[in-house]
Amino acid sequence: MSFTDYDIECIKKAKTLIDADISKHITIEFLSEKVGIGNTKLKRGFKQLFEMGLYTYLRMQRMERAAELIVETNKTIKEIAKATGFRYSSNFVSAFKSYHGMPPGKYKACSSIKEAGITL
Repeated sequence: MSFTDYDIECIKKAKTLIDADISKHITIEFLSEKVGIGNTKLKRGFKQLFEMGLYTYLRMQRMERAAELIVETNKTIKEIAKATGFRYSSNFVSAFKSYHGMPPGKYKACSSIKEAGITL
């Protein structure tokens, strides 16, 4: 599939919309309507342009932001879940563990140990 300059601008705009607020429930349909490009072209173009699928990118952004919030703030898991687009804390904890290899509490503890310069 080939992409015009207009298509590429639309795909970049979709990425900007994702980056602007990861707490929103975002669908392909929502993005394609907002940026003015078809669903299939948006999905294929995003993968080609950014070397990962749209939902993979969204998940990565959410999990990286969650890790920052866990380490840098005293927000609760529920607050972090909401800030990163999860309706339920349990779903967030499961996604976080799958992505980072450990639950949020352990991630925070390990980060604290590293910051303190303690080696295990």
